[in-house]
Amino acid sequence: MKWFETWFDSKYYHILYKNRDYLEATRFIDKILKKIKPKKKSFFLDLACGLGRHSIYLNKKGFYVDGMDISKKSLEKAKLNENKKLKFYLKDMRKLDVENKYNFVLNLFTSFGYFQNNEDNKKIFINVNRSLKKNGFFIIDFLNAEKIIRKLKTYEVKKINNILFEIEKKHDNKFVYKKISITDKKNKYTFTEKVRLINKQKFMSYLNDLDIDLVDTFGDYNLNNYNVESERLILLFKKINN
Repeated sequence: MKWFETWFDSKYYHILYKNRDYLEATRFIDKILKKIKPKKKSFFLDLACGLGRHSIYLNKKGFYVDGMDISKKSLEKAKLNENKKLKFYLKDMRKLDVENKYNFVLNLFTSFGYFQNNEDNKKIFINVNRSLKKNGFFIIDFLNAEKIIRKLKTYEVKKINNILFEIEKKHDNKFVYKKISITDKKNKYTFTEKVRLINKQKFMSYLNDLDIDLVDTFGDYNLNNYNVESERLILLFKKINN
């Protein structure tokens, strides 16, 4: 199994990241909505939705939302929030084949670049292109590879619920790696996150032969302008043809 298939279904993944800032996430969504101005009956696809926090919030705002993820355990929790306008599906982004067409596709919180083969990243853009309605938007929230390369914090320790997490980070010219060593009482586990270092120029290469254009670039969740010191790389694409 690939690292993301085991790690995202592990209880330790959810423990380590349990303190993700929900308020920050909702504020980010609000700022995105103000930017893209969706109509009331707009359809959203939350691609790699995890526990569905963004999907649920968008649904509470009145929109139709499909959330998709590869983690069965995350979706079990997300599905508890389903209703007529909010659905969750077990799907791999690389094999996305949807009946619905969407006004907006979101891929948030560095939920991209997990694959060994770079062609898989291109496949995702192809799939999104097929899934978007004309004039629809695709939003990617990704790490800032430029800053990671220069200022990577190589080691940290966290203790959560009496569980010890030792985190070691490194990078090569293609990926950033996060080795997570876990001590839970007498039990020890090790997982490794692996995310491709994709800069803005590389993302642009995925647009070749597609009907998508980059229309804006932001550097944080307040939608400030992007620069090499930005915390995030947030890209706003638009579908230009049928």
